[in-house]
Amino acid sequence: MFKLVANFHFNVTRLLLHVSIGVRLLSLMGLAALVALLLAIVGIQGLAASKESLRSVYEDRMLPVQKLAEISQLMLANRLLLQTSLSEVSIVANPDQQATLLMNRALALKTADEIEKNIETIGSLWQVFTSSPLASRENELANSFTSSREAYVSGALLPAVAALRTDQYHEAKLMSARAQLLFDQARPDLKALNQLQFDAAHASYSNAVNRYESTRFMALGALGMAIVVMSWLGMMLTWSIVNPLKQVIAIFRKISQGRYDTTITTEGKDEISMVMRALGDMQSKLGVHEAAIHQLAFFDPLTRLPNRRLLRDRLQRALSMSTRTHLYGAVLMIDLDNFKSINDSRGHDVGDLLLVEVASRIRSCIRQSDTVARLGGDEFIILLLDLNLDEAQAALLAESVGEKILQAIHQHLVLDKQLHHPSASMGLCLFTGQNASIDDLLKRADISMYQAKSSGRNALRFYDPQVQASLETHIALEAELRDALPGNQLQLYYQIQMDNVHGVLGAEVLLRWMHPTHGLVLPDQFISIAEESGLIVPIGEWVLQTACEQLKAWERDPRAEKLLLSVNVSARQFRQADFVAMVSGVLKQTGVNPQRLKLELTESLVLHNIVDTVDKMKALNCHGIHFSMDDFGTGYSSLAHLTTLPIQQLKIDRSFVRNIASNRNDAIIVQTIIGMANNLGVAVIAEGVEDEEQRACLERFGCPSYQGYLCGKPMPLLEFEELAMRVITV
Repeated sequence: MFKLVANFHFNVTRLLLHVSIGVRLLSLMGLAALVALLLAIVGIQGLAASKESLRSVYEDRMLPVQKLAEISQLMLANRLLLQTSLSEVSIVANPDQQATLLMNRALALKTADEIEKNIETIGSLWQVFTSSPLASRENELANSFTSSREAYVSGALLPAVAALRTDQYHEAKLMSARAQLLFDQARPDLKALNQLQFDAAHASYSNAVNRYESTRFMALGALGMAIVVMSWLGMMLTWSIVNPLKQVIAIFRKISQGRYDTTITTEGKDEISMVMRALGDMQSKLGVHEAAIHQLAFFDPLTRLPNRRLLRDRLQRALSMSTRTHLYGAVLMIDLDNFKSINDSRGHDVGDLLLVEVASRIRSCIRQSDTVARLGGDEFIILLLDLNLDEAQAALLAESVGEKILQAIHQHLVLDKQLHHPSASMGLCLFTGQNASIDDLLKRADISMYQAKSSGRNALRFYDPQVQASLETHIALEAELRDALPGNQLQLYYQIQMDNVHGVLGAEVLLRWMHPTHGLVLPDQFISIAEESGLIVPIGEWVLQTACEQLKAWERDPRAEKLLLSVNVSARQFRQADFVAMVSGVLKQTGVNPQRLKLELTESLVLHNIVDTVDKMKALNCHGIHFSMDDFGTGYSSLAHLTTLPIQQLKIDRSFVRNIASNRNDAIIVQTIIGMANNLGVAVIAEGVEDEEQRACLERFGCPSYQGYLCGKPMPLLEFEELAMRVITV
């Protein structure tokens, strides 16, 4: 028996493997739906049978019981009516007692009417009862009660009614006694009929209970059978899916371990069998390509040098070895100078030839035990091992190897029929196993390489911890600056701008960072970081928004309603494609008068893309915004460009103002700027005015307005408003 079951199980499993998984699942779902339908049918039939039994109990048995009870009640009521009526009349009343006779007669007639009505009702109820189907015993009892009822009615009640209507109270009393006798004779038949109804109702109830038990047994049996069958089919379905998947997983694990010789056999035609066939094809191809993959994983395909991955592995081994031997090693990072220009001008093919040649030259300068790797692009790393126990001697050896490599790279070569003199910048750092990690070494070499590149190229620089500390401070400050705006750490300072009659024109808005730990941070410490990171865009928008809101607030004060604000715009912010839309949106949102807002641009910003700059400036001029060229005279703007720019003000740089009273050249430059501005119809303001002598010179040269420590340093809003109001009211 067990063998037959096992064979059946095996055959079903093989059959399932030839059917798609979707068909298997749909079949199982269909079977489950069919079982649910059958169980529902069985349950509905059982409920219908129970309902029919309950209907039979109520309509066929309980309603007849109700009618028999009413008949018995009415027959008893007739007897009681007679007795009550006869007990209230005066049977021996004197004919002369007219009132008593009338009262007796009225009571007798009323009783007669009620008895006749009850007789009629009993007849109707009995007719309804006898018209329904009756069993043989019920027929016998019904016939017997019919005879008894007729005797009761004709032999007692009707004579009693006649006697009451004719004032024959003695006769009525005799009929009342006879009615009692006949009622007692008919009552057993009624009781027997009632009992038969209760017995039949009990039989119907028992039949309903039996049907319920039978239905429940059938439903539970069918449910149990369905659970067994569905469980078995579910197990078969699961086994037919899970077992092949386990085989697939096992094969994948072997492949991940580098084993490509697993025998894969497939018998079925389902999706998993198709996966296994594809897996077999993939396994055979992976074995063929494993060597090529290894080469690609650890070596640069162009130069055949170790790549970053293999370099990190060798660096880790070098650090471990240095820990044991205490010998210094060195990491040298090389970056070719102006390599991008070669790629751009001569093409990538020529650039690749140069990289291959440089790799060959570097290899020729180092020992077999050392490593040269290509990180990517035009960057190479050299790992020098076992230099010396003494740090100074190790540094000399590493430096000599580095200089040798730079000289080798700098030798001229012909690429694509053109002569080239390549050069490189090199950063160098020493290490022992205890003082650095792999990432630290690469970072230090990278920092020192950029030092060499910034010092003039074709040079070698050792790692300087102070430079790294400065870089780390820069990185930390950038991270903290990202929290400055959402953390409400930025604040606007205002430096007052005045004219030569000591009238307040407005102020220049200057940004300050109230750092939670460092305190007040000045712009020269973080603005360049904001520019590099792109944070200057949201910060600049916040500055403009805040300045416009302040201008709007001043409009409510008659003393401050004419104050102007100058806002500096960074190059990166101005070059945003949506800069004009952003400024327009701020103006619309705040509702400020745009003629009270001045945007300050630097010369280098203005001339970066003159066409785009002019378009944006003109667009904002249309909104009523004025522009001021900041630090004028220190950049490289030409007169031709100056005449095309829609600017309304030139700001003389503080470097010309500082020595204006003592330096003839500075005085001439300032006079020239003022004269040129007057000829162009452009306003002039000087910054950095710190004493009265400087202000007097500027006034003598025709400069009408100025700002600087002479009239006020940059200060918070409340201090500025206090100063401005004090000056205005003087």
